[in-house]
Amino acid sequence: MTKKPVSIEFCVMWNYFPNAARVAEELLKFKENLSEIVLIPSSGGVFEVKVGDQLIFSKKKLARFPEEGEISNIIKEKRLLTEAGRNGNIS
Repeated sequence: MTKKPVSIEFCVMWNYFPNAARVAEELLKFKENLSEIVLIPSSGGVFEVKVGDQLIFSKKKLARFPEEGEISNIIKEKRLLTEAGRNGNIS
């Protein structure tokens, strides 16, 4: 399996960095299947998590931050960082 990057884009102005750091730490459990975890400073209230090019969480769309363990659960449910990975954009 090819390792995949995960990106976490977060709003600096609203100090979303602690949330981004928490999610990044949570994702370390998938380190064997990750090529990198990239934190992307942004603006406009953005907090989005992508695996490769697939958006799996958007605060703007859901009007909330991910709960603890939620990003890991999404990745497991959609099998995004496993041998049998498949597509699964947020709906």
